[in-house]
Amino acid sequence: MGKRRPVKRQDEIVGRFAARLREVRLARGMTQADLAEAAKVTETYVTKLEAGRAAPGIDLVNRLAKGLSTTVADLLPQDEPPDPAEVLRKQAKKLADDLIKSADRETLQVLVPLLARLGTGVR
Repeated sequence: MGKRRPVKRQDEIVGRFAARLREVRLARGMTQADLAEAAKVTETYVTKLEAGRAAPGIDLVNRLAKGLSTTVADLLPQDEPPDPAEVLRKQAKKLADDLIKSADRETLQVLVPLLARLGTGVR
């Protein structure tokens, strides 16, 4: 029996590119076969691209964009914005860690009850 090849996991951006490619193709009223012909690839490959099972090179992204009468930038998914609460948590943690490392006894005597009080409001 032959060895099975491990399934290659693509980065998340490949999935977002796949969704964007499909979205633009459908908005243009094109079939996968239409796009394949315009981009000079097989329909099977377009299917793989739209399923996120293949990551195209930049030259193919350019051909896909031309085939869809759009720009390369329009096909590339935008980064998802970071969660504002998570950004604030990281900032607060860094500030608190820095303060705790350098705090004297008096500062810690003020800080501990304050954090305890703030912590009871979170729960």
